[in-house]
Formats: sequence, structure tokens, C-alpha cells
Amino acid sequence: MVIYADVLIAVNLYINYFLIRGTALLLRRKIKPLRCILSSAAGALGSLAIMLPELHPVLSVLLKALLGTIVTIIAFGRQKRGDFLLTLLCFLAVSFLFAGGMMALWNFAAPLGMYYRNGFAYFDIPIGAAAVITAVVYGGFRLVKCIYERKRPEVHEKVILRSNGIEIPLDGIADTGNSLCDSFSGKPVIIASLNSVRAAVPEAVLNYLSGSTSQLEGIRLVPCRTVTSDGVLPVFPAEIIIDGKSADAMLGVTRQEISGADCIFNPNIII
Repeated sequence: MVIYADVLIAVNLYINYFLIRGTALLLRRKIKPLRCILSSAAGALGSLAIMLPELHPVLSVLLKALLGTIVTIIAFGRQKRGDFLLTLLCFLAVSFLFAGGMMALWNFAAPLGMYYRNGFAYFDIPIGAAAVITAVVYGGFRLVKCIYERKRPEVHEKVILRSNGIEIPLDGIADTGNSLCDSFSGKPVIIASLNSVRAAVPEAVLNYLSGSTSQLEGIRLVPCRTVTSDGVLPVFPAEIIIDGKSADAMLGVTRQEISGADCIFNPNIII
């Protein structure tokens, strides 16, 4: 079968893009479009290995693992060792599931215009068709996840805030919809109502929330979007314990009350 490198790279670019998006969706992590495109391109270039002689299955797996490591680093950036391993394993699992499906399709159906070798698939089909197929699969995956998330019960956790020499116990809601992060450090932001944490917040936070734009040293202002409005939250570093586990996060403070709790956090913070 004649393999065209441009078709091979283009099709695998689409495939890798949605594999990476699927991984981010599973882990409930945001990924910048540029990083997703660059990592997809790296994976697409790696698909040129299909042109190599048939590799031993072990070598094929090792090649996919090495390529997956490179793609994960480009896509998700610098992470803690545990977070990186979790992300890598999730991406490899998604990739191997896809590769297994392609191998089964090749072995049992061998569709015209498809070729599979060394863990990579080649489809001699129009790019538009490949885009539609992968988009439909990804859309179905998102739909299933959305239905699952809606059926999940609301989870409350005990949260302890330590700041300015004061310790405050809080009732926190685990909400995957809270994807707010500090744009400088990349750390996730736990959102708390001012009335719940007033005694422990820096003076600069109180100044900002009272309308002052001076004396804001020690805090950062992070754009925040809700269903009803856009705004800016003051955030600051603090020691935060969630369900007995230290959370590497910052605290954002809002004047609005949080329905049913004192604060909202993304459960991935304590995974």
C-alpha cells in the first residue's frame, strides 16, 4: 500500500488532538489550544514510525510510551512528579485503547484504505471525513461525561485555612466546574466567601473588595467568569488543608455568598 506522508501526518494530527483533549477531559484539566496543537503535531510526526519495518510488540509499546511522554510534557507543561505520572498514564491508556481498537479493526475488518503497523494507523480518506469522525467521537465522549457529572451527588469536604496566624475551619464543596487558576503560578484557586474567611485574609484583600486600588501588595488579581457575570478576584497564598491533605493552591475571595458552603474547590487539587 502506498502511504502518503502528508495524509499520514494530517490524519494523525486530528487523532492526537482529540486523544489529548480526551485525556484533559478525563482529568478535568484545562489545556491551552497552542499546547494542544503543538503536542498533537509532535505525536503526528511520531506516526512516521509506521514506515519503519515491523517492530517487535515490546519495542512498539516502548516507542508509544516515549512518544506519549513527549506529548504529555508539551501538552500539559511542567507538573509535580505524581501529577505528571497520572497524566502520562491516562494519555497512554487513551492512546492504547485507540490503538487496540485500530488493531482489532485491521485484523477483523481490514477496511479498504486503512493500514496499521507499529501502533499507528493510516487512513487513505479525505481529511474532512477524518475530522468529522473524530469530532463526533469526542462529542459523544463529552456528552457521556456531562451526563455522568450531573448524576454525581454534591460532595462536601472539611477545609482548613491557615493564614495570618489564624486557623479557620470551612465547609467546602468539590466542584469540577471550578477551573480557576492563578495566571502567574498556574496554581488552582479555591474560592471562598469573604464572610467565611474575613479574619484570616490580608488587609490588601479587604482594601480591594472595598473598592480601593492602593495598598494591594501581596495579592494577585485573577479574571473570573461565572454564569451570570465576569469579574476579578483577589487571590493570595495560604496554607490550605482539604480532607486532611495539603492543597497546593491559592485562595480567592468573593463578596458573594456561596450557596450551601463556605468555599468551592476543584477535587483534582487533592488527587
